Amino acid sequence: MRRKLVTLGVVGLIILGVTGCSKNKFKLTRSEPTDIPYYNPSNDTCFVCHTVSTLKKTIGNETVPLYVNREKFARSTHRANRCVDCHTDITFHKGHSEIPKSYGGWVNLGAEDTSQTINYTTKASIACVNCHTHQLGFLSSQHYLIEDINNSYQETNKRNGIKVGRDYDVAKCAKCHLTCSTCHFKGQKVQTITGEITDYWSDLLLNGITNSILYNGLTNWAIDWTTNVEAHDFATGEELENSSDLCRVCHTGMYTNYKGRGYYVPKDSLDMDSVVSQGVYKYPQYEELKFLFGNIPVNTGIPSLDNLYAPDTITNDDHAIKKCLDCHNHSPAEIHSLALPSCKDNGCHPEKIIEISEPHSDVACVACHDATMNVWRDPKSGNKVRVAAIIDNKVINWHSHMLIKPDGEKTNFCDRRCHNAETDGVGAPHSHSYTGTIHD
Repeated sequence: MRRKLVTLGVVGLIILGVTGCSKNKFKLTRSEPTDIPYYNPSNDTCFVCHTVSTLKKTIGNETVPLYVNREKFARSTHRANRCVDCHTDITFHKGHSEIPKSYGGWVNLGAEDTSQTINYTTKASIACVNCHTHQLGFLSSQHYLIEDINNSYQETNKRNGIKVGRDYDVAKCAKCHLTCSTCHFKGQKVQTITGEITDYWSDLLLNGITNSILYNGLTNWAIDWTTNVEAHDFATGEELENSSDLCRVCHTGMYTNYKGRGYYVPKDSLDMDSVVSQGVYKYPQYEELKFLFGNIPVNTGIPSLDNLYAPDTITNDDHAIKKCLDCHNHSPAEIHSLALPSCKDNGCHPEKIIEISEPHSDVACVACHDATMNVWRDPKSGNKVRVAAIIDNKVINWHSHMLIKPDGEKTNFCDRRCHNAETDGVGAPHSHSYTGTIHD
């Protein structure tokens, strides 16, 4: 009897031991959330690893620092937030696994393709809208959807075999596909080749692109977001509105020549018509604003055009001191859609609110007030007279920022712009300088 009791006791201990071990093992390996720190971590959990100054990862031949300075973070805008409030793609269990990445998505940084480089984003890059719900409009903006790239394609001019346009290139996504973090997560702005592209614009206008390595480098900027990991600083809306430096990272470009020829397909036409205008490489809005000061000499080889840059002709008062978001910001609700501005919005030009009189009611304001571009009847806007530029042999509607006060007597502006025999039918036949009143 005694031996039987001892045997039963041993069996009971074995069963209890197995049950206990199984329970503990189950706790440590289960994947569903529990109350242990790995699943719902405080920032202290993250800082166990991320306050190690040597913590980093290597992607190819590039290095991403993963060290976060706890004292700097405590002074940051989001110091009251948990790390996982933004890094929503991190799942904790004995640390966390590799985070899914979308390669490409930081302006011009890393290789210009979708291979594995530090040019990547994670869910944290777009997590801002989880709290800042009033800025959801950004997710339907041109900057986020990259519609211009997605809709690009190349076609052949049947008359002469010239290739027009450029096929969609996924490798260019990172150039334009912005996220919240692209603008708001502070990073170091880097120019590939240091210098001012405007110093070379005369050569480019007269001769076209003759040194693409130099010129491309002068227009190519990057945002190195890895320089801000330690501090996790975010730029506020007010900070961004007070400077155009961030816009410059994308909107730096050049003019290739003045008398370039481009092609477009009119509505309901199977063939292409051509327009002569100024060639544009990338998007030089930032540099165009400098011309409004009237102190950047440019030689186009066309005297009548060069005269337009005279200080008494350039609109160098109000527009010269404008920043990008002064015009591309109709209201707080639209700040992240960055809609095209209207000259009549926000009371900027109240004296011009009255509609433009006939026969100019189908003419865009900038078609008269742009200093350099030719104009065309844009088939995508109901044949409205708009400014034309040439990119990849294709005519596009281009709103240059070099604005003038056109004067029919001093510059023969209206004759040169529309009312002559070389405007591909945009205006009336050449007759005389128009000096009448356009605005009612």
